[in-house]
Amino acid sequence: MLDSRRLLLLEDNEASKEVIEILQSPLGLVKTLVCLAFSDENRGFQVLMDTLDSVKKVAAGLYAAETKSSYTVANYSRYLFSFQQFFHSSYRARQGNVLEEIIRKTLEKAGATVYEKGEHENVLRNIIGIGTTSGHDVDVLANKDNNFLLIQVRSRDDTGGTTAKGSLVELLADFLQHNTGPASNLNNLYYVIYVWEPLQSGQKQSLVNKCKSQLERVTPLQENFEETLYNGGIVDLRLNTHLQLIYGTDEFSELISNFTNNRGAADLLREELSLVKDWDDMWLSYAMVSLELENMKIHNKFNFKILEKKLSEKGLSFSDEDIRNYNESSERYALQILPEWVEDTLPVDSPSDQLSYLRDLILLKMIFYKVNASCSDILKKIYRR
Repeated sequence: MLDSRRLLLLEDNEASKEVIEILQSPLGLVKTLVCLAFSDENRGFQVLMDTLDSVKKVAAGLYAAETKSSYTVANYSRYLFSFQQFFHSSYRARQGNVLEEIIRKTLEKAGATVYEKGEHENVLRNIIGIGTTSGHDVDVLANKDNNFLLIQVRSRDDTGGTTAKGSLVELLADFLQHNTGPASNLNNLYYVIYVWEPLQSGQKQSLVNKCKSQLERVTPLQENFEETLYNGGIVDLRLNTHLQLIYGTDEFSELISNFTNNRGAADLLREELSLVKDWDDMWLSYAMVSLELENMKIHNKFNFKILEKKLSEKGLSFSDEDIRNYNESSERYALQILPEWVEDTLPVDSPSDQLSYLRDLILLKMIFYKVNASCSDILKKIYRR
């Protein structure tokens, strides 16, 4: 019996509904990887090559690699760089969506009203009374008993330079400069900068300094502004407008507890975090597409295509029942196909690892079975990048 996998893109049940909602954005990237794998391989990965601009080709030396593309390693380097560039830039943009969704779910379960992204502008302008000149937004916006919580989320404080740090309070500074305060019928406005991963908090003082320099231009600051903000305290900017800098989930749980008056907020946040720890779609698709790209460009073999040929030769096709029981059915198909796999193309050596690798190829093929209808639109989006 092989180790089981949990592939959210193959699940369609109530127990998986919430975690799929939280991970919707990175699961979209998984779909893209699977579409690249099982679409025409040369054309698919060529799409990524075509997204590289001249600056990246110069800085990475890929123009030189192009002139040596008859050498398999030089040719592979071009495809490898374009794939890694695409994957990591896409994932970096998506991870913030996961953090925001975890916060939204926690606040909702704690009893707050949480607004969708598309509602932010209307709520900020017409309910809270924040009319700004630059169209700034917040990552999460919530309301509890006519108190509003505006959250800017960062995964860690050592990403982004001075400009990025300053952008965290641009909305607040713009609001303070052009408004006398929130609408008179509101109780309090809490503006929170939340750094998810505290690490060593190496850039914390720099972040505090940038907040101070942005805000002191538009409003008087209390004498102990820097110390209070640095230590996670609430800074009063105006009678009912407050700023807080929070590092880590423990401090953030306390914030949610205080805002919603729900002392179980820490447990709620832990529950949300536990939901996203058990899924295999991303690491599996990323690792296998990476391995198969090397296989294709160095050895001129592509196991995704060999698999499709083997399935066809044995007359095997997936049923909806196979998808529902994907762990059992994928292992069964792998056991049927492995004796026929005479090609020396699997990048693992032991018989057990070869069976696992073949089973994982089949699982990705099952995901393709489910998402194939949308692959054309998914790949068109890459063309337009």
